[in-house]
Amino acid sequence: MAQKRFTYPLFKNEAARIAILLLAAFVYSIGINWFIVPSGLYTGGLLGLSQLFRSFFMNFFHLNFKTIDIAGLIYYAINAPFLFLAHKLMGRLYFIKSILCITMESLFLVIIPIPANPLVSDMLTASLIGGAIAGSMMGLMLRMGACDGGMDLIGVLIVHQKKGASIGNANLYVNIVVFTIMAFSYPLQILIYSLVAAMVTAYALDHFFTQNINVEFHIILRQSTDELESRIQNELHRTMTRWQSVGVYSGEEFHVLYVIVDKYEAPRLRRLIREYDPCAFVVENTDVTVSGNFEKHLD
Repeated sequence: MAQKRFTYPLFKNEAARIAILLLAAFVYSIGINWFIVPSGLYTGGLLGLSQLFRSFFMNFFHLNFKTIDIAGLIYYAINAPFLFLAHKLMGRLYFIKSILCITMESLFLVIIPIPANPLVSDMLTASLIGGAIAGSMMGLMLRMGACDGGMDLIGVLIVHQKKGASIGNANLYVNIVVFTIMAFSYPLQILIYSLVAAMVTAYALDHFFTQNINVEFHIILRQSTDELESRIQNELHRTMTRWQSVGVYSGEEFHVLYVIVDKYEAPRLRRLIREYDPCAFVVENTDVTVSGNFEKHLD
């Protein structure tokens, strides 16, 4: 009976996160198709490479797609091996949400019509608006426990393995390839404003998704902690340390749980504690340094 009670809130929370994830993918695609592409600009990362492939393909075969962008299809194909890595290293839930995100984002990039004329005539403004929308939505997708693939997925893998790594900085590495190609193939103005869009995207991403911030919890309860431990393990997939304590003044025995979660898991842990015991005494420390066998979670 307890397992059913615990499963329903978990399903409800994940359903809400998936809904936000799909909305973020839609808004991200709007930022690209309404601001970046109509101005003749290019994004960074693997989507930027996909856009370069699209331009080469269209020029080579003398094709002209006025209202759709096949870069989304190319992007989806390039992401296949990274999705495989996500499945192997990040677990089933992260894989399911990521493949859903990448699929819908690629679809949105294809079906959302590109304006015949830029919505913003000034390239600098278009690059700032498009980059800000793209970066913030990418950060939101990461916060919902998924990503839109490409260098963002590689960045997540790096963060998973190396503390202190920056997803935004990881995204810049492949930009060297993208913008080197552009330097020899496109006007200087296109190169400069595409660089601006990529830098704004990276800044917005890192600002919206600050990874590797850990929160330390000491949870002190009078009642048994067995059910709370089960919920933390089942819903947050975190282990913890438990010990018995005695209040110096009252002489009462207490149960103490010690657990460390990341910044985005902290609100979920607070909710679990309130549901289990509204009178629990909780002490939090933010941005603690952790070494050893501490798993970085992404959902």
